[in-house]
Amino acid sequence: MSPPLSPESGLPDRILGLDVGGTQTDAVLIGPAGVIASTKTPTREDLLDTLRKAVEATLSEENPERVGRLAFSTTMATNAIVQDQLVPTGMIVSAGPGMDPHGFAVGPAYHVVQGCLDHRGFEAKPLDRQEVMEAAERIQAQGIRMVGVVSKFSTRNPAHEFQTAEWIDPLFSHVALGHTVSGNLGFPRRIATTYLNAALHESHQDFVDALLRILGEQGLHAPRYLLKPDGGTVGLEESRSFPAQTAQSGPAASVMGALALDPCDGTTLVLDVGGTTTDIAVIYNGAPLLEPYGIRLGPYLTQIRSLQTRSVAIGGDSAVLAEPERSLRIGPRRLGPPRAFGGPAPTPTDAMVVLGLMKAGDRKAAHAAMTDVAGILGTSVEEAAQTVLDRTAELIAGAVHAFLHFINSRPVYTVREVLEGTILAPTGLVLIGGPAQQLKDPIERAFNLPCRVPPHAEVANAVGAAVSRVTAQVTLQADTTRGSVIIPEADLQQGIDAGFTMDQGLALARKTLREIVLATGNAEADTEFTVTEQQTFTMIQGFSRTGRNIRLKMGIAPGIIPEWKRST
Repeated sequence: MSPPLSPESGLPDRILGLDVGGTQTDAVLIGPAGVIASTKTPTREDLLDTLRKAVEATLSEENPERVGRLAFSTTMATNAIVQDQLVPTGMIVSAGPGMDPHGFAVGPAYHVVQGCLDHRGFEAKPLDRQEVMEAAERIQAQGIRMVGVVSKFSTRNPAHEFQTAEWIDPLFSHVALGHTVSGNLGFPRRIATTYLNAALHESHQDFVDALLRILGEQGLHAPRYLLKPDGGTVGLEESRSFPAQTAQSGPAASVMGALALDPCDGTTLVLDVGGTTTDIAVIYNGAPLLEPYGIRLGPYLTQIRSLQTRSVAIGGDSAVLAEPERSLRIGPRRLGPPRAFGGPAPTPTDAMVVLGLMKAGDRKAAHAAMTDVAGILGTSVEEAAQTVLDRTAELIAGAVHAFLHFINSRPVYTVREVLEGTILAPTGLVLIGGPAQQLKDPIERAFNLPCRVPPHAEVANAVGAAVSRVTAQVTLQADTTRGSVIIPEADLQQGIDAGFTMDQGLALARKTLREIVLATGNAEADTEFTVTEQQTFTMIQGFSRTGRNIRLKMGIAPGIIPEWKRST
């Protein structure tokens, strides 16, 4: 039975979810009875045409006016980063004494200028306008239209970033500011993240504009969301200000899809087997693991919060090479579709077709592909096909064991808590993705664990995108001596008096989070907010108290929207 939507009055009657994978774009339409329709569309180079076809196919028999929520995950940001297709972008950085920012240079036009703030946000050295403008003019002379601006300790006081942006704004199409990406300290990560925000700005605006056109063509006007790497969604329009935050949403969709379709009790491994890669994740008692300080995207170590996942280049379409010493190499390359679908090389999918596990494609072509493998291995065609599937499962298991070793060698964070001294040992496995059912038995043997393939496993990522709730995090820092409070993620800065308290800070953070959620068009603004850090420091100068420094972090953890109720 499909997990249904709650029939409560006022909730969306239909939800459309769509996940763009490297091989297939999956889409689902969800209603009160569960998954109403699901489609798979080959992902072409023209991504927007792929999206259009996927939406049209999924809604072919549906009134678009009934769709009350639209959610997407996209590979565009990730692909631009890993394929080094970023728009040329300049950087203007200021740091001051104690750290040389030249060591964190990114992009083709990186400039360091004088001027700095201290760790509390007081100005230690003013900016030199002439020096800033000379740097900007050198960047402009290279034909660069995008620029990022980062000042160390701008999360305590963004004044230098605002000043720089005001001076240079007429010279550029877009200026990205570092203090808005995260309230955490971490100067090198902030530089890299700001650079990506600026470099992805133009392409992301084009993507959002084109997607809005497609949705308009289809008569879809409900609230729209993009899935973030932390497993939560952000409003499509709101995503314009932080395009780098949409990277790695595919692996996040795997995790959220597994949570939507399965209880994920105990320590659950999640394997999402696609055509090109297998995404790996761990869920502990229903809570995904988290990278709280940020993920690495290509060569860039960022401040982008993300669920902890790993991708291995093994999938149903991975090329199979049988070597003369009668061993098998599977992946990491995908040379095209399987032989059964007109491709050039044997693949695990061809093995599935030969064994009758998949009723699709050209069985004769698949048989010919496995005949080539069998000739080198010295086995029958069916034995060669089974060996391919077993070897695929063993390679995935090896990657999982390495991932678990990595997790258990450092502090373990979940979206709810830090697990002190906990060693994670899997008790079960949830298998999703196109070939999930076909690989269930080989995976069970390779892992020696019970393996569950939930309903709609083949489109679990699209389900995950559809039913993930809006998430947000804010970092509030108040300094009563300086007389100001700042929430960098919301670009909020305002004056306070000397009596400002932690309770006032909590109320302001909660109000800001609520406004962020409401701005996405989400009516669920009363979501439970979680405080993950709460500290008050008394400031002393000489022998006298001069004020208080208040710091707190508050957020909405990833989870499933209340409309989706998993069947038991």
